Amino acid sequence: MTGRLYLLFLMGICLFSAEAIAQSSNQVKFGKNRVQYHKDFDEWSQYESDNFFVYYYGKSRNAAHKVVQMAEYDFDEIQALLEHRMNEKLQIIVYADATDVKQSNIGSEDLFVSSNNQTKVSGTTIFVYFDGNHQHLREQVREGIAAVYLNTMLFGANIQEIVQNAVMLNLPNWFKEGLVAYAGQTWNVERDNELRNILLSRRYKRFERFADDFPRLAGQSMWYFISEKYGRPAVSNLLYLTRINRSVESGFLYVMDQSFQSVVQEWESFYRSRYESDIKGRQIPQSVQTVTLKKRKEQLPLTQLKLSPDGNKVVYVLNDLGRTSVYLYDLQQNKKTKIFREGYRNALQATDFTYPLVAWSPTGQQLTLLYERRDNLKLATYDVFKKKMTNELLSEQYQRVYSLDYVDNFSLVFSAEVSGQSDIFIYTPRTRQSQRITADIYDDLDATVVNVRNRKGILFTSNRPDIFLRPIKPDSILPVGSLDVFYYDLKGEIRELVRVTNTPLASERYPMGVDSTYFSYLSDRHGIYNRESGFLEDYIREYQQHIFMKDGAELVWPMDSSITKLDSTQIDSIQVRPVIRERAVTHIETNLPYHLSQQHSAPLSGKLVESYGALGRRSFYINRLSPTNSSAPATTFFRGREKQIEQLIFVKDTSKVSGMPLQNNRAPNTPPANATVYEVSELLPLPPQPKKDTTPVVQVKEEPYLFQSEFDNPKSATLTIEKPVEETKPAVAVTPTPARPSETLAPVNGLSFPLQMAPNRKLYILNPTRAIPYRLQFRSDFVTSQMDNSLLFEGMESTAANPDGFQPPPPGILLKANVKDLFEDYEFEGGIRIPTTFNGAEYFVTFQNKKHRLDQTYAVYMRNTRFNDDSPTLVPRRREYNILLGQYGVRYPLDVFRSIRATTTLRRDRMVQLATDRATYNVPDQTSQRLGLRLEYVFDNTVDIAMNLRTGTRYRAFVEVQKKFSVGDEANFDINFNKGFMTVLAADFRHYQRILRHSILAGRFSAATSFGSERILYFLGGMDNWLFPQQNNDIPVPSGNFAFQTLAANLRGFPINIRNGSSFALVNTELRVPLFRYFSRRIQSPLFKNFQVLGFFDIGTAWEGKTPYRDDNPLNTTKFPDGPFITTTVNYFRDPLVAGYGFGARTTLFGYFIRADYAWGIETQRIQKPKLYLSFGLDF
Repeated sequence: MTGRLYLLFLMGICLFSAEAIAQSSNQVKFGKNRVQYHKDFDEWSQYESDNFFVYYYGKSRNAAHKVVQMAEYDFDEIQALLEHRMNEKLQIIVYADATDVKQSNIGSEDLFVSSNNQTKVSGTTIFVYFDGNHQHLREQVREGIAAVYLNTMLFGANIQEIVQNAVMLNLPNWFKEGLVAYAGQTWNVERDNELRNILLSRRYKRFERFADDFPRLAGQSMWYFISEKYGRPAVSNLLYLTRINRSVESGFLYVMDQSFQSVVQEWESFYRSRYESDIKGRQIPQSVQTVTLKKRKEQLPLTQLKLSPDGNKVVYVLNDLGRTSVYLYDLQQNKKTKIFREGYRNALQATDFTYPLVAWSPTGQQLTLLYERRDNLKLATYDVFKKKMTNELLSEQYQRVYSLDYVDNFSLVFSAEVSGQSDIFIYTPRTRQSQRITADIYDDLDATVVNVRNRKGILFTSNRPDIFLRPIKPDSILPVGSLDVFYYDLKGEIRELVRVTNTPLASERYPMGVDSTYFSYLSDRHGIYNRESGFLEDYIREYQQHIFMKDGAELVWPMDSSITKLDSTQIDSIQVRPVIRERAVTHIETNLPYHLSQQHSAPLSGKLVESYGALGRRSFYINRLSPTNSSAPATTFFRGREKQIEQLIFVKDTSKVSGMPLQNNRAPNTPPANATVYEVSELLPLPPQPKKDTTPVVQVKEEPYLFQSEFDNPKSATLTIEKPVEETKPAVAVTPTPARPSETLAPVNGLSFPLQMAPNRKLYILNPTRAIPYRLQFRSDFVTSQMDNSLLFEGMESTAANPDGFQPPPPGILLKANVKDLFEDYEFEGGIRIPTTFNGAEYFVTFQNKKHRLDQTYAVYMRNTRFNDDSPTLVPRRREYNILLGQYGVRYPLDVFRSIRATTTLRRDRMVQLATDRATYNVPDQTSQRLGLRLEYVFDNTVDIAMNLRTGTRYRAFVEVQKKFSVGDEANFDINFNKGFMTVLAADFRHYQRILRHSILAGRFSAATSFGSERILYFLGGMDNWLFPQQNNDIPVPSGNFAFQTLAANLRGFPINIRNGSSFALVNTELRVPLFRYFSRRIQSPLFKNFQVLGFFDIGTAWEGKTPYRDDNPLNTTKFPDGPFITTTVNYFRDPLVAGYGFGARTTLFGYFIRADYAWGIETQRIQKPKLYLSFGLDF
């Protein structure tokens, strides 16, 4: 009867608990780490705008400036999309790069899991970083704002709403992740190509299966389909009705007037029809040689692919979740060699695909690798023939390097980030000196060296709107346009670039040299990345008046400028001369059905290596360079749709190119009429700029004077000059122009400005001087109340306090509060647990300092428990047991998964005999003090995939020493260390392996031993957090000086104390099967979603002495007293090993994770009666 009432009481507590959180049943502390390799985070500052607080540190200042403008620029659009508003300002934390994000303490190690291309959000705080591309930065900002608004809209703003909606509104991952991605960018070429490959491969037959593997892509494609088919307002309507009805199916039914499955069928038909049309007529050219990677490496991203100058070797880089490997492949011998490996697999944080970068030296004898180790950039040189590698640190001015190539045998060209800007540099390793080519706010990437027209230059991609290399005021523009290809002449006298492409909606990547005439690059202008080739030619950009004065001065004026202000009597003569510049002529070379993801050439050998972004086995291909090949790919449906929108948004400059190729610069067989010459406006697709200043900019040079406007003439002069080349640029080498197959002539000089996408949208002007230092501010992270019976602070009980054996703590109400600062460098946590027996209240307070790499923890724990004593009289006797524990711990992380930890413990155990009569009044208190030190090594790379289901490995090993001492009273203060000494050695190894797609096979081995003048008594049997624990009193407790006693679990099938001793070893194996996940993927109820069945097998032993099989093992000896002088000792055999097997079930009930196990024990080869176990918390 008492047990039933007790159970009803527990269920009542569960029902009325304010917030129930699953408590882990395992008391061993593992955990991942955040490693701070520098002290850049010591000083933070902040900008405050109308709707945001933006925090930054030294290296991220420039990026933060742009983040403020981006956030304010897109804020109203995100609000309009989601139709939701918030009263409080959002917080954005800006980091200099992806490596710094991983060093931040913000977000718990289990919940703060980030993936690639996904903005990190915690509460109302957004985390963004600069990767060299401002367009990516803007997408992060947009996604972050949308994620915060979506969480607030769906789950509420206060704790009560969050808890209520989190239970009732169980949305699939694709719904939330896809909507956030859609808000960041509705759809793009990369997502279109990825979805095309998946759908046409017919790899998935059900949307749910596809959404499980690719939730972000599936969700974004669904939201884009809804906006295209039903209109953009349907997005906010569906979001609103889903929240109101707490069901995705109901939302689709109300908004689309049809079921979710019907919409899925429309979604598939929508994309499949357009994709089948997209690939018609496209084909992959036959390759000279194909290299296919091994099957186990087929899905790993191929991040670098470079062909040696002689065309006989290929170096490529594979990235396995952060563990990178560099391979050298011999194409003649079909043999590969791993020459470099760096990093480790990290599934918890976004993978950085930037490093390592590789480049061949011009001679082909050396390979240069640029990689990152512990936030330091290193430059390694590998000798291909000697097979030796040398390393050196890169200059500290470089925050990130995005591309690498050789200029000559002694210098390199970088696309690198310095002070928050990505620019082009030439770096000399021997002297560690740098030459900066560009220095502005625009993004400069993919720098590569080419030799065209007998000159060496640099091809790179950039989102700059013009060809002029000049400083730009940071507030004047947001550099978020698409990437175009530009050419920089290393020997040129004029500080101007040559524009190769001008595609406002498309982007170009990976330019490369082909021969002394041609170059090529990848472009997605038709919706699929194909190779385009081109060459440079001279042309007359404009004509200028050269005015020679009688005093010998020479003035240069544009043709349309009036000279009436000059004194005509001082003019000696006037000459009209052409201004000759270079421009690019390009054409499309390939027509592929999917993206050409990478390319690299060896011009001397006439070969190139390339890879395609298709599903299936990962391969790369060796082909012949064929820059004169021409193709006319059709435009994909998505790109065609974008062009329709472009015609409505962008106003194109229809003026013709103000110049023409020089007649003597053309190939004899190519008439000028064959060229398609037109002007394409150099427009950026997104943000506005200040009003254009039409005042000519006058540049004054030393005599002779030169007055030249940086703007182009709207009209071309129609003058005939007899000898233009001789009169202007005698140093220019005029080379024949190749034949032009289906060419496009790029604009070269126009200075065009981005238009506003909305007339009322303005660029937010930020005053950098308004930045203020960040001051420490704390916030409440959580306040919880829950039923709990776990062991706190290792759970070691004093043997003197419990001579009858180990007693697990009864269930109690655990009240806990947590307070953190904004960056979670400092954390306070306090709690109290009141047991249901109202005896043995526990109190604890902890403080963590994680500001730097060495984490520090301070903790205080106290507990008071009262016991009844046997009394020889009618007056009852009671004792009070008090524990006061102080801890100081440090953790030194070696990396994200490994750490070395040390903990110092000062403990006082005091036993007080409560006075109930004269005899008990005179009983002195028993007090013992101990000082302990623990050193441990911890590894943990596990990843939670669902409740109580994880994959990976975790283990720890530690050694602990404790020394007992005594302290004299105040009158005779003395510290005596001449008492007991104890040493503990322990290890715990666990591995989790996924099988049958959703199930987990979990294994654990744990062992410990204690020795010295004092020891620990381990009780084997039962399980963690057992609600109704039972004791086995038939197993004798060995004699000895045991200071503490604790539980060694789990060993199901037996009560506690089936074996005991100062050492134990235990093996647990469990197969955890989430049953209902195999029948349906859209389970809403946590009761069924988290329901698991499992089978288990436990085996272990505990013993006293050296081995469990020694003859005088107390386990096999029982003593029976017979009178005051006679004791009978009986020896018999018990197998030290005991085992248990059975089955169990797990589920979430009232917010708690409930475990039920039914087990049979095996002792001395005999199966025992089964036992039922009920317990709280997660499994090991």
